Amino acid sequence: MAIVTSGPYVGFSGTVDGITYYQLPDGRTCAKKKNKKRTVAPKPKQLVVEKDTRVFANFMKPLKRFTLVGYGLEGKKLGMNPHNAMVSCNRRNSIQGEFPNRSVDCSKILMTKGSLPGTTAAEASVTDTGVAFTWDTKVPATAHFTDQVILMAYFPQLKEARYSTGGRRRSIGKDFLDLAGIKKGSIAEIYISFVSDERTRISDSLHLGQFNW
Repeated sequence: MAIVTSGPYVGFSGTVDGITYYQLPDGRTCAKKKNKKRTVAPKPKQLVVEKDTRVFANFMKPLKRFTLVGYGLEGKKLGMNPHNAMVSCNRRNSIQGEFPNRSVDCSKILMTKGSLPGTTAAEASVTDTGVAFTWDTKVPATAHFTDQVILMAYFPQLKEARYSTGGRRRSIGKDFLDLAGIKKGSIAEIYISFVSDERTRISDSLHLGQFNW
């Protein structure tokens, strides 16, 4: 990938002579040449990288819209779109297992990332209709009582995610995530985080554990 800083292709999106041009969120123009067909057998390290890429791409599929909130701010800071920012911040530290049995360790995933203080005292419990969340209502010095809670239930086996990006205020101390329509008997990875009322700051998410839905 290369950044185009001058010439007729600045601001252009499309493919010319095998080179694809596209725009980054910050307005810069990128150029990428189509990969050539492989003519030699891949090395072991290449196979691991390719496997990890597929594994994490599958993990990310249910999170396409969620990343707009969870990594919108981090993406702007890194000069990436939200999806790529989440991949960059999580993939290296979350892949586990010996090749070829590679998988994502959900406990190491940051569903949201930012500078807003989150909470270290939160709990989740599964009910007949969803997940009940509670958290410490004490407001950190650099946070605000109007911060809204973000709730996430991720289902690795189903490749589904149920979430709320604009829940109750930090000062309320409890909220509920409805899981109606999600297949029963599935494992859910549960997360909580907070976003400021004006959406200019967001916290790192906290993994609350693995639950049987």
